[in-house]
Amino acid sequence: MSSAGHIESTVVSSGRRSAVARILHITDSHFLAEQGQTLLGVETELSFAAVLERAKQTPWQPDLALLTGDLAQDPCASSYKRLKQRLAALDIPCYCLPGNHDDPSLMSEVLPAKNVHVRSRIFFDQWQIICLDSTVSGKPGGRLSDDQLRLLENSLREHPDRHALVALHHHPISTGSLWMDTMVLENADEFLTVIQKHPHARVVVFGHVHQAMDEVRGRLRLLASPSTCFQFKPKSLAFALDRVPPGYRWIELYSDGTIDTGVERLPEMPAGLEFTSNGY
Repeated sequence: MSSAGHIESTVVSSGRRSAVARILHITDSHFLAEQGQTLLGVETELSFAAVLERAKQTPWQPDLALLTGDLAQDPCASSYKRLKQRLAALDIPCYCLPGNHDDPSLMSEVLPAKNVHVRSRIFFDQWQIICLDSTVSGKPGGRLSDDQLRLLENSLREHPDRHALVALHHHPISTGSLWMDTMVLENADEFLTVIQKHPHARVVVFGHVHQAMDEVRGRLRLLASPSTCFQFKPKSLAFALDRVPPGYRWIELYSDGTIDTGVERLPEMPAGLEFTSNGY
């Protein structure tokens, strides 16, 4: 493994190349049981809607949306039904995977709709997207089960002709925040070993960290995106909120296995955010 390098990616796509697929990466929406409820002072559903509207209003238009977990803070039918209604307005395929606050079984039961899917693999042109479940029931941290690691290995081995983007909720690399890294993917080394055996695995995207990250390890790009509600302060010893707005990441995949990516944010912070909070 080569030494890691950090990249800041907040520029707008140049559009100089034709992408195979344009992905809207949104994560950690934390829908609550009832509309109008707040988390850390933020009405998470309204913040989510504002991020979607921001994405819809930009000239860059996605082919699909990828939601990498903590869709709900309160994992109940009401939360997932309202999320599904919000996603219907995007009018593009939306692929969802669970985070530690979600109920994977209930997600699979309630979320699927005309344009909303809970699916482990997505194929198009020269790429595949592999969606993994890193949740461990009752725990904030993550781990990939033997079944999930086999799914990853088999998916990569069966399609050496396709570049691969792998999506999961928990971070497989350190954030530099001591409190956050107690909830890292426990078997990250095993996960990355599988990935690095297959050079056509080009991108890993994840949520959970409520901040933008962009790290390069050899041929592999590892990307995290802002939450659609509140952000965690990078490299902090204890829980702390950052004074940057919610947002999303755009990703463009190309036929040669390369990508372009960047982060877009709302122009303002969510109203009512409780910066003095010690957690949630």
